[in-house]
Amino acid sequence: MGSNESVTVVEESTRHTLRARLRELVASTEVGKSLPSERDLSARWGVARMTIRRAVDALVAEGLVERRHGSGTYVTPQPFVRLLGLTSFSQDMRDRGLEPGARLLAYRVSPADAAISTQLQISPGDPVVSFTRLRLGSGEAMAVETVWIPQALVPGINGSDLGGSLYELLSSRYRISPGAANVSIEPVLPDERVRELLTISENQACLRIRMVDSDARGNIIMIANCFYRGDKYQLTAQVSGGAFSAEQPRNS
Repeated sequence: MGSNESVTVVEESTRHTLRARLRELVASTEVGKSLPSERDLSARWGVARMTIRRAVDALVAEGLVERRHGSGTYVTPQPFVRLLGLTSFSQDMRDRGLEPGARLLAYRVSPADAAISTQLQISPGDPVVSFTRLRLGSGEAMAVETVWIPQALVPGINGSDLGGSLYELLSSRYRISPGAANVSIEPVLPDERVRELLTISENQACLRIRMVDSDARGNIIMIANCFYRGDKYQLTAQVSGGAFSAEQPRNS
């Protein structure tokens, strides 16, 4: 190995080691707090300031930290990664060490119009329970959700029942368990009311998630229209191999 190649290997090893140290430092630093200055890190780890700067640049590009001119480098909050599936918001928050919460914004029972009755597969005019909730994680606004459920499935339900997980309520009281969900997702700029509820700026995008839940026999249970904060959530999904099955080759 030539001298230039040896230097390159050493430099690459140094960069990897330095990035690993910086990641550990970020992980141990509270969100919103600043990292030590590049000069301090250079002295602490015996690495040139330019090398420190380049390593920090990589973390900035990943969104782990942000530079504030004249102030320093700060640890940024990371979005929650939610696996798409039949998991409740409450369990999602608990898995992240946060206390789930809900604030009821609206609740009513009304006759299903043509659009709602079609989606719920009920007759027009059948009574439907609908409600809107602000979902919270340890007191911080995370999402605004609106749900529609045929009243026949949830007799006796009222607004005071909706302070926790809807899935858990359906399972424990009504013996209803979702078996599948049809989900659509799109990035949107929400209206003023949603922005105020989520305490976000007018140019902050949200993830709009529409869900149609059905039971194991294919009967529609409910439909939902939710707005998740785009700065708090990323979504991931597990895709089966069948989705990538190729066409059988044709004989020439």
